[in-house]
Amino acid sequence: MDPMTTQSEVVHARRRVHPLRPGRMRMGRSRDNEIMVGDLLSSRHHAELRISLGAVEVVDLDSANGTFVNGLRVGRAPVLQRDVLAIGHHLFQLEGDSLVEYVDSGDVAFEVQDLSVFAGSKQLMHDLTFRLPGRSLLGVVGPSGAGKSTLLNALTGFRPADRGAVRYAGRDLYAEYDELRRRIGYVPQADPLHDQLTVREALLYGSELRFPKDTTAQERRDRVEEVIGQLGLTAHADTRVNRLSGGQKKRTSVALELLTRPSLLFLDEPTSGLDPANDQSVMETLRGLAKGGGEGSTDETGRTVIVVTHSVLFLDLCDFILVLAPGGHVAYFGPADGALRFFGKKDFREFAAVFRELEATPGAEMARRFRDSEFFVPSAVVAPAVRRAPPELPSIRQQPVFSQLYTLTRRYWRVVLADRSYLRLIIAYPFILGIVPRVLKAPDGLGPLPQAPNTDATKVLVVLVLCACFMGMANAVREIVKERPIYRRERTIGLSRTAYLGSKIILLTAITTAQCVVFTLIAVTGRTPPEAVVLGSPLAECLIAVIVAALASMMIGLFVSSLIDNADKAMPILVLVTMGQLVFSGGLTSMSNRLVFEQLSFLAPARWGFAALASTDDLNVVAKLGNPALRSDPPDELWKHTAATWTADVVLGIMIGVVALALTALMLRRIEPKVTRVGAAPVPPAATGGGAGGPDASSPHRNRPQPPTGRLARR
Repeated sequence: MDPMTTQSEVVHARRRVHPLRPGRMRMGRSRDNEIMVGDLLSSRHHAELRISLGAVEVVDLDSANGTFVNGLRVGRAPVLQRDVLAIGHHLFQLEGDSLVEYVDSGDVAFEVQDLSVFAGSKQLMHDLTFRLPGRSLLGVVGPSGAGKSTLLNALTGFRPADRGAVRYAGRDLYAEYDELRRRIGYVPQADPLHDQLTVREALLYGSELRFPKDTTAQERRDRVEEVIGQLGLTAHADTRVNRLSGGQKKRTSVALELLTRPSLLFLDEPTSGLDPANDQSVMETLRGLAKGGGEGSTDETGRTVIVVTHSVLFLDLCDFILVLAPGGHVAYFGPADGALRFFGKKDFREFAAVFRELEATPGAEMARRFRDSEFFVPSAVVAPAVRRAPPELPSIRQQPVFSQLYTLTRRYWRVVLADRSYLRLIIAYPFILGIVPRVLKAPDGLGPLPQAPNTDATKVLVVLVLCACFMGMANAVREIVKERPIYRRERTIGLSRTAYLGSKIILLTAITTAQCVVFTLIAVTGRTPPEAVVLGSPLAECLIAVIVAALASMMIGLFVSSLIDNADKAMPILVLVTMGQLVFSGGLTSMSNRLVFEQLSFLAPARWGFAALASTDDLNVVAKLGNPALRSDPPDELWKHTAATWTADVVLGIMIGVVALALTALMLRRIEPKVTRVGAAPVPPAATGGGAGGPDASSPHRNRPQPPTGRLARR
């Protein structure tokens, strides 16, 4: 039998039959439920069935991952005969007076029919069609510009196709995306891992973010150990990620996705940059995952694995190969050995030459050659579908924001402690920078002199606030950009933007504040301003002014980190912003009554930090500003030695930080993966008909949810 038309005899293996009785029956992971759902994606008390004569209703019990009827998330809904009720990987169907339970084993067909993607008037993908049997490994190859990334986005639902259908077990992935997206694992090209954590730590923190809040620590540890064994990482479980080989690091990235037992696993360039030995190891691992099981694993389910790759050495390990020509045309789809015969190559070492042929030949021509060849086998007919704009999907949220905040803060602290070089740097910063203003001579302290201006006081305060701003921004300017791949991936599995940013703010604020205390004590002890204006302690007022300037600069550092796409760009920007703060602080030259410059200075934390220090020190008097005999600058209104002025300076410095934080939150949206839901695209006349007996695209029943295929559908 042709491998392209085979399908497992049992797609959803029957597990149990639950007789229904009038009243209420709870469903969930806990043993005290009437219907126990043994799935870590299920909450302990997930849903409740309310059964009366002739009617069954399901009520979601505020579960983490939702309850679905016919692919749609519900809070409360009736369950009719043949409706499909889904909780995690478990599917239930009402048959008479019983609820029949099935488990998505991953051994299901994956079908793509007439997939087309447009960017304006340009077509990026042309009518792509293929069908994979259960537990298959598909390798997607092609030259640059062939549409591999476009295809991956369409298959994962990150950017659905404008026309065509993607079906998993006969179910429309786009129409039922809210449920099925929990069965999708995606491994990006950049490993979403913290280098400072060990393999086990990375997986444990990942499990806290992926599983419901009521999952016990032991349940998470058991699943982590199982995945470690499945990926052959047992010997490296306590090794830091940055000490792993390329292949081991990639297997760790895959392990993160396997925590939730995805039925569909997509990988983007997993062998990029690997040597041939690691390349082969990764491809062998992926083949094992597709077939199910693995060393030390009790997971025998298997899954569909689709890998986009530039490497061609070990494509013989794939069950099927999809070769894309420029423009998103199918140049070949079929078994791996058939690709060699179709392109006239002896082995896959010669297959790289195929890319040159693809680049030199129009994509439509390559697609025509394939369709006219003996290797072309028409896919099973799937009714075409036009993408409509469904309601906005709710975000996945396994845990409340505060629970995620607790996990992320602990993980971030562990990363800081594990990075010894960074830890030494943040400890050394306040001591080194505290010495800088101390080096400046100020024999008369920071107070006024009888006849002459105290220029030493101005110098000390300028250097003090400048070092504080530099220290605050340096702490934060690389913190988001270096974690961009991690943030992007975790957003797709339910990471809260508020929790992520909150964890950064909590820890960086604690670190920066502690640094400011040490730094300020070293810099001004023994030569503090003579008189406070608000707190009764000049040292306390100086400390608050320094902390406000440093924290506001820290927020600007986070904002810059969210703007740039490479950590190497952070240092030049840090220097540029620090120099700008020096100029706009008002300590070198007056900003008063200078059009444009005065307004720009209001955006600099150094302006408000220095103003608060100057207010405490009464710098207008100390520097003899406004004295015609000394031809000095006019007094600065923000330096007045009054409680109202000092308080306003501090509050406005805090507001600069709040604005920078709000802008950072907005910029985080820009780097998040775009899970778009597109509207209808123009459909050629040939695509609107049912075709081979399929329902017409305009039929009112074409969007009706379908029950699972295989044995469940045939009952």
